[in-house]
Amino acid sequence: MKASIRRGVVTGIIILAAFLLQNNFFAAIPLIRTTPNLLLLVTVSFGLLHGRLTGMFVGFFAGLLTDIFGGTLLGQYALILSVLGYGCGFFTPYFFLEYVTLPMALCTVCEIAYGLYIYVFGFLFRGRLSIGFYFRTIILPETVYTVVILVIVYRFLLFVNRRLDEAAKRRSAEKIV
Repeated sequence: MKASIRRGVVTGIIILAAFLLQNNFFAAIPLIRTTPNLLLLVTVSFGLLHGRLTGMFVGFFAGLLTDIFGGTLLGQYALILSVLGYGCGFFTPYFFLEYVTLPMALCTVCEIAYGLYIYVFGFLFRGRLSIGFYFRTIILPETVYTVVILVIVYRFLLFVNRRLDEAAKRRSAEKIV
């Protein structure tokens, strides 16, 4: 199997697994009233690891999956995750793989932007003006929970990325010989 096809299949499996974990496993844990946004984590990580276009496409498909199975308006989550993935891709040249500080900072900013976007288009336009309550009860706990989970998810995605890169290098070395 070609390396690009293999990477695409693995990326699709990661998006699907993140969606299922976020909406089934973490939703069943009664620790906090919110769940970590694993699809945002995957989008931010792929944007950082592979650049703007990959971050945008991963964000689009992750958001489209959310729109199809739980959104009220088709394209709402696809739009915001695409924009956030594209934006995270700008930081790829300034990013060291081993350090988790930039992914944590970007995840925090993206999670707050994501929460404010959902607030504006989901609540503010319906006349619910309690931004302080929404920020304290939904945006802040979800941001903290997502950033804590980021350490595990990011290390896993980094491991998968390295394995795929090594497999691609082995295949290219076999073609040269």
